[in-house]
Amino acid sequence: MGVRSIGRAAGSFFAIVKFSTGAAALHMSITAVQAADDPPQVYRVVGVEADDKLHMRDVPHGDSKILADIPPKARGIKGLGCMTPEPSFDRWADMTPAERANAKLEWCRVEYHGKQGWVAARFLKPDGSAR
Repeated sequence: MGVRSIGRAAGSFFAIVKFSTGAAALHMSITAVQAADDPPQVYRVVGVEADDKLHMRDVPHGDSKILADIPPKARGIKGLGCMTPEPSFDRWADMTPAERANAKLEWCRVEYHGKQGWVAARFLKPDGSAR
């Protein structure tokens, strides 16, 4: 009987984990559908020094491969949707406090001059002058 109780407890735990994972996947799907129904967002770059550039990356992470550079005063950047990546629990447990703070940053997938990639959302603002 003791083994049966442990088995049920373990089964409940995995059901909760599976449900949580499913809920996260569902949330991301709903967000993607809502973004597809809305008109595309158009952005301009802010907060980048005149002698610097905004890096467009292959995945939403500051250490990922740089695909292109966007000038500091660029406008008309097409937004394709934004997200805040969620690291796995194992990764979260191994992170330093600084890494945990950076893991909560929002990233936006954008298109600029025919190239697509991810940029940190804090460097984007809606571009009111774009058509």
